[in-house]
Amino acid sequence: MKKLLLAILTILLFIPIYAQQPKSKNVCGEIDYVVPETQTLAEAKQTALTQARLQAIADEFGTIVSQTSTVAIHNANEKSNTTFNSFSENDVRGIWIEDTKEPSLSVIYQNEMMVIHAKVCGKARELKNNPVELEVKTLSYGNYNNKQHPDRPGYETTQFKNGDFYGVRFRTPVKGYVALFLRDENTGIVYTQLPYEGTNGYAREVKSNQAYVFMNNQDPEYTYGSSSILTTDRKMEHNTLIVVFSKKEFHLSLPDSEHAVKERFPEIELSKFQKWIHSLRNFDETVQVEEIVITIMK
Repeated sequence: MKKLLLAILTILLFIPIYAQQPKSKNVCGEIDYVVPETQTLAEAKQTALTQARLQAIADEFGTIVSQTSTVAIHNANEKSNTTFNSFSENDVRGIWIEDTKEPSLSVIYQNEMMVIHAKVCGKARELKNNPVELEVKTLSYGNYNNKQHPDRPGYETTQFKNGDFYGVRFRTPVKGYVALFLRDENTGIVYTQLPYEGTNGYAREVKSNQAYVFMNNQDPEYTYGSSSILTTDRKMEHNTLIVVFSKKEFHLSLPDSEHAVKERFPEIELSKFQKWIHSLRNFDETVQVEEIVITIMK
């Protein structure tokens, strides 16, 4: 009997114990977003979607702070018909995992202002710890007629011209791991930008409070001969920079990852990319995703 108990105890000692992940919940949210004159329609739509998701999270799990701003729209009778609370990712106590329904966007005009009504439904998970406040800026170095290296410091902007050299400045207050992707809003294709070719698909390790410039020759680990250039064959197009950050090391186990060391920017179908993000968030509670819409003009 003692031998049997000892054997059972020995087996139990070697059974791996996994931390139970918080369960996700089905949530929905909708907002009316007043479009400022400085935003393009594509940027405004992305902002409206983001704010609708954050509103859904705030309604379900609450907020860390009350709100960052409030916009009220009035009708002709001076009665307020909508109020919009503008939250950031660091204001809410949850994280959006995935859409469960196709988001709804409609453009209306009220009092000579463009308003985007956004409605979303999806899965969200409560956060026990506050997200890391990342510094992410897209940089333009101008067009240098195919020179290999920008010869002046880049300036912060989300507006680019065809052929402009491009970089991403990044800083985190804590040690972690980061990957960058660029989503083409015309085709829905997602291009891997970081990690670079030859890194076997592992996210880039970054130190705390250290400034990094990715995607051009200022990065000592940049593996390509020429700095990155943004191009378009349209009068105007929009791409979205997607930043994936975690305190834990992660691998880009994407459906097309076997091509990661062969292609400069492996192409990933949007649905497969979203599935990967969903899976990553389910197994790593420190994962956070930020998006920046950039405009490229002919």
